[in-house]
Amino acid sequence: MRRPAGLPDRLELAVLRASGLAPTDPRVQALLAEWPGERLRADPAAKRQLWPLLRALRRPA
Repeated sequence: MRRPAGLPDRLELAVLRASGLAPTDPRVQALLAEWPGERLRADPAAKRQLWPLLRALRRPA
């Protein structure tokens, strides 16, 4: 069964949870645009680079 267009996949949901922010937050949207799921799936080093950015989003401003 294919996922309808526009719905996040499991990887995007994990990124959203790790960010601790709402999916509509512009910072999350920018991060998802910069780090596409295909890149994260294909390159484990890309995932390792992404997690510090996600942790930084969780820190209080």
